[in-house]
Amino acid sequence: MTKRHLLLSAAAAALLNLIATAAVADIYTPSSESMTNPEIGNAHDQLAAGLYTQRAIVVLSDGEDYTAAKPTALNLPFHVEAETTKNKWRIKESYIIIGLAPIKSAGVVGACCGSMVDFEASHFAVSLGSSNTEHINKDAWWTAPVNNNSIGTRARNACRNLREGLADQGLKHDEIFAEDRHTTLSTEFRFVARVGHKNGNHDVQEAGASSIEWKQSQPSYATFDVICQRNSASRVVGDPNPDPTPIPTGANDIAMGFQVNQAALAITPDPYEGKCPVKLHLTPTIEATGKGVVRYRFRDQLGNKSQEFQVNFAKSDVKFLDHVVEIDNKGKPKGMGFAAAQPQGGALGLTAQTIPNLNQGYFQLEVIAPHKKMSNIADYSVKCTVTTAGDGFVAEPGIVDPVADVGLTAKPDLADLVIEEVQPSPAVPTKLFVKVTNNGTAASTPTNLKALRWVGNQSTARGTLVPVVEPGQSQVVLAELGGTIAGATQLYVRVDDPNRIKEQSEGNNSFKVK
Repeated sequence: MTKRHLLLSAAAAALLNLIATAAVADIYTPSSESMTNPEIGNAHDQLAAGLYTQRAIVVLSDGEDYTAAKPTALNLPFHVEAETTKNKWRIKESYIIIGLAPIKSAGVVGACCGSMVDFEASHFAVSLGSSNTEHINKDAWWTAPVNNNSIGTRARNACRNLREGLADQGLKHDEIFAEDRHTTLSTEFRFVARVGHKNGNHDVQEAGASSIEWKQSQPSYATFDVICQRNSASRVVGDPNPDPTPIPTGANDIAMGFQVNQAALAITPDPYEGKCPVKLHLTPTIEATGKGVVRYRFRDQLGNKSQEFQVNFAKSDVKFLDHVVEIDNKGKPKGMGFAAAQPQGGALGLTAQTIPNLNQGYFQLEVIAPHKKMSNIADYSVKCTVTTAGDGFVAEPGIVDPVADVGLTAKPDLADLVIEEVQPSPAVPTKLFVKVTNNGTAASTPTNLKALRWVGNQSTARGTLVPVVEPGQSQVVLAELGGTIAGATQLYVRVDDPNRIKEQSEGNNSFKVK
């Protein structure tokens, strides 16, 4: 064989190898489009949910303080759904977890898609099994032990916060511990799933690319009921059901101290269409326990970070904050220390840009201290109109709205939050159970509930965090009133005050209690 023939043969072999490598990558490397966005919500089987749900945590008392959570097991029902979009992929693993899963894409940990960093113990990940299914659509149970872990510590600290609140209201120590007290813990859950090739033997690194892809759902909130147990010495003599569980010693009583329980973020206006640059309001809601300083910042979808901010807490409270960032007509954020431009698409699974002057992205609130915590992802959409030589604005040429041509306007999907009913809290006369219902056609974003309490001509206002409420669903929150219901001459509760959510109706957010 001549030297020329040898070179041609080598080139042909290299070409065939390149084609084969590309084929392997195409066969065994899924993308974010290989699976629908996972979804999590309320269980469909209400009978089973009513029979087998266990959401109560008992916190033990030694008569001086609330010491630790009594060992138990929690059991909460959810409905989960995810589906593959290509025949060659299967859902290989799925979990229900607490909080945001550490999914990494392009070196940035976000909420969309990519490779999975190891779960931490605080996620309390519950596996839903491993199988080659194309469609998960079922009720599933999240179960977790409560002992000397983070859930038990949160429950214990919730009782201690309740004790401090009752003491501030003038109750003496013996009065506080003379009876069982009740409080709640609102907790964020997500559904996480990953796809792989239908042939399990190829679930490995192929052609330099991962052969699996992880995605996670938007959050669903569930509430743990916390029973703060009375002093065992105050129990009636001859109690037929004495508590045999020994009270832990001080060596196991690890106090968490000041901490952030909830961190949420909303953006207004969203969506926006009009003159650019535009100022977007980033409105964080931070709930913390105790006295201390919370340091936080913002991240965009590329992982760019803003400067750091801080907010002081004099006691357990909810803070409603407001920051302004300017988005120019190139999608670049200005203000708050952002320097890098927003992407035009493709990052973390975002669709590539196809509409001129449309800028889309998201921000996320990152709590830095007293400990790290990430909020929900708040999307924004900014469409800049084009100015002409004259005054006013005109639509971009070549874009025709067929609905507008016939004089019709499509009705956008919006949330509509209303307070459906209220109920006093028998154990805590300064709090009120408030049922918030979303009568709209879109999910709400995290917002707040304000209680306005009047005594004569003097008024006080207290805020409470309201998590995401799906269309047609309800969320019960325990509102702080700033005083007793009986002692008030007038009492009103208002959801989404100050206004953070664009709703179908802005005039139905108030409820008169008395």
